[in-house]
Amino acid sequence: MKVALVLISTAIVAISVGPSIFSSLWGRKWRRTAAVAGAGIVVFYSVWILYLARTLPSETVANNWNIAWAALDSFEGLAALFSAVLLHKHSKYAVVTTTAFSTSLCIDALFAITTASPGMPLTVAILQAVLIELPVATLAAVLALKLLNTGASAPSTPPGPPGPATGGT
Repeated sequence: MKVALVLISTAIVAISVGPSIFSSLWGRKWRRTAAVAGAGIVVFYSVWILYLARTLPSETVANNWNIAWAALDSFEGLAALFSAVLLHKHSKYAVVTTTAFSTSLCIDALFAITTASPGMPLTVAILQAVLIELPVATLAAVLALKLLNTGASAPSTPPGPPGPATGGT
């Protein structure tokens, strides 16, 4: 059943995009191609989410649980570090890292709450999400939007007052 679902969804995406995907991506129709591919992916995920919700067990044993959480938190830390470095360098790529940081914090909050045991662990997960992760994620998302909308991530001249023009001696 699972394999059939993946094959059907993949076929829907392939048919919706068409055979000229690569030429369209670099040609003038790249936005249309991306939109159609996105719609096909939405169809795939809609079916896939329903399938998972109905077939996955509500409880399971997760191997390497500690490594999974350490890896997610490491990703968050690296995204924050790269954001700080790229913002300091006035790099246009800071928008990418701040977006990744914001998204990873939202994922962390979601999984912390949905996997927490009832009682104190769930209370702590909710408090961390509401008081730390989601507010910081919101700030990072607002920063990413500001960088994207204002072009402030890539100034044309270094910061500081303009100096007098100097000629050769």
